[in-house]
Amino acid sequence: MLLGVVCNLLEVLKRTHHFGMDEDLFEAEIHMIKDIKDNEGIHVTGLAEKLNVTKGAVSQILKKLEKKGMIVKERDASNQSRLLLTLTPRGEEAYELHARLHREFDDVIDSILQDASGENREFLKNFLVSLNIKIEEFL
Repeated sequence: MLLGVVCNLLEVLKRTHHFGMDEDLFEAEIHMIKDIKDNEGIHVTGLAEKLNVTKGAVSQILKKLEKKGMIVKERDASNQSRLLLTLTPRGEEAYELHARLHREFDDVIDSILQDASGENREFLKNFLVSLNIKIEEFL
């Protein structure tokens, strides 16, 4: 049962989403938008380090986001070899729509758990924390 839920969730995450935009955004793209927003003034190398991926991998996604009008890259005035990343108004809109989707998903979870006892909620929380730790061991 749990594996089925996880598989369904993974399937949802694999699909492209519009997030209310006129263009599809893949999971990696929308989460990079989120990381740029949450770390204003971040540069390509800092983003790669934060995500634990290569600068090349970050650059590929950034090119797609720039082409879609979601981000801009600007030279750092204090270090000309660095490119600082910021969201465009379009990128800000995608960020907000994605955040709203997360809130809506949280609301679904809350509505499912509204009648659960505090003890059951605590058990579920501890279970999910433990499960997440085990899953992270596979990554």
